[in-house]
Amino acid sequence: MMAFPAQGFVLLAMAKCASTTIEAALAPHAAFVIDRPPSRKHLGCTGFHKRIEPGLEADGYPRESYELVSLFRDPISWLGSWWRYRARLDAHTTNSTRQLSFEAYARAYIDGDPTAPTPRGRPGQFLTIGGVIEVDRLFAVERPETWTAWFRAQLGQEMEFEARNVSQVPVTPELSASARAELLDYFAPEYAVAERLAASGEWAGARGTPLDVPRRPGKDRTAQKS
Repeated sequence: MMAFPAQGFVLLAMAKCASTTIEAALAPHAAFVIDRPPSRKHLGCTGFHKRIEPGLEADGYPRESYELVSLFRDPISWLGSWWRYRARLDAHTTNSTRQLSFEAYARAYIDGDPTAPTPRGRPGQFLTIGGVIEVDRLFAVERPETWTAWFRAQLGQEMEFEARNVSQVPVTPELSASARAELLDYFAPEYAVAERLAASGEWAGARGTPLDVPRRPGKDRTAQKS
């Protein structure tokens, strides 16, 4: 998470959404950066509202004085990134996915299996409080020309965004038609967001939009800590 209140925005870092690349480019210009531990770096809207917003208010930046901004990724691609990321881990570690197909991983995620090495939440939870989107502006990760231009304009700086923390695992997630259909159904709220991003790669004015995000079965937490 990075705050730029004087420039009118705070960036929430959804995991697996180019957060390392963006941090490297923007951090030198930020009023403050929270980059560790991951539970703080990847605060969602709930965590921001509880832990960060009051401090900004005390410093003279009430909530309406800045935009809350985040990047968003195709949900199945997002889940695939988690699978590839954990395939880097030694096969004998608890969170490794080296011996797990993406299809098995996806089904364990949908089922909310608390023993599986899957993220314990979903992107829609990251963006919402009480079923309502709290982020003002969203960008599609897949459209870097849109979000890089916006960040440069906001900060008045020419910055380079170099890809970092890219998985080197030479595997491609594979899904059967039935598993893909299950994921599309499961991620229906997230794909409603993706549809709003499809035309331009940007959704300004997202805040206040209802988003019905059901909680997962089993032990649930936010996609990135709240």
